[in-house]
Amino acid sequence: MKRKKNNNIELIIRYSISVIIMLLIYASFSWSSYTKLSQLIDIRKNIKISVSGSSIVSDEEFYSQLEILKGIELEEINLREVSLLIESNPYVKAVRVSRQYPSTLSIEIVGREPVAMLNMDPILMLDREGIILPGQGKSDDFIIPCLSGFNPAKELYPTGQQTISVKVQETMELITKIVDTYPSLYSNISEVTLNANDEYVIILADYPTKVILGNIDIWSKIEILGKFKNSLKDKRQLSDYKYLDLRYTNQVIAKERV
Repeated sequence: MKRKKNNNIELIIRYSISVIIMLLIYASFSWSSYTKLSQLIDIRKNIKISVSGSSIVSDEEFYSQLEILKGIELEEINLREVSLLIESNPYVKAVRVSRQYPSTLSIEIVGREPVAMLNMDPILMLDREGIILPGQGKSDDFIIPCLSGFNPAKELYPTGQQTISVKVQETMELITKIVDTYPSLYSNISEVTLNANDEYVIILADYPTKVILGNIDIWSKIEILGKFKNSLKDKRQLSDYKYLDLRYTNQVIAKERV
C-alpha cells in the first residue's frame, strides 16, 4: 500500500513538472510575441554588419539594401536570399549570414580590394581577380596603378564580373604577382601601359622613371628589375634614371638623369 502511494506521488510530481515546463515554453513564446524580440523592427539595431577587406562601400549602402527586412521576424528571414542580395554589390566578394538569437541578424562581408584602375570614362577599378568594380567617384581614395593603352571597348569590362580582355587579365595577373612579391615596387608604380609596339611599360611614381619591359618573359624582366634595384643598395635609386630598358636578355640599359 505504501509503495502504491509512493508511485502515485511520483506520477503527480512528474505530471506537475511537465505542466510547468509546458507553461514556461508557452510563456516564453507569448512574451517573445508580445515584446517582438524576434522581429527586426529597427534595421540598425537588429542587424549587425562587419566588413573585412575593402571599405569603399559604406554601411549606409548595405543598410539601405536591407530595408526590405524591416518588420520581418528573425526566424522567417531567408538567409540565402539575404546573402545573394548583398553579393549583388560588385564590391562584395563573399558573405556569411547567420541568426544570433533572440533578435540579431549577423552579416559578415568580405570586400573586394581595388589594386588597379582602368583609364576609361568613367574610371573602372579592378581587384586581384580582374573583377570590374565601378568607380563610384571614389577612385581618388586609392593610390593604385593606372592601366592605359588597352582596348577601351566597354563590353570588355562588365561590372561585377571578370574582364573579358585577355590583355587586361594578363596585366592583372602580373600586378597581383608584383603585389605579393615586390610590394615596395607595387607602391611605386604610377602607370602600366602598352606602347605602340604592344610592349609593357611601367611608369614609376618617383620623378617619374620609365621601365620598358617588352612583350615576352615579362615576369623574368620584373625579377631582373628587382635584382637591379637591390644592386643599387643605398648609393642610388631607380628614380636616378630617366628610363630603364629591360627588353634584352639579362641586361638593363639605363639612362641617367642629367
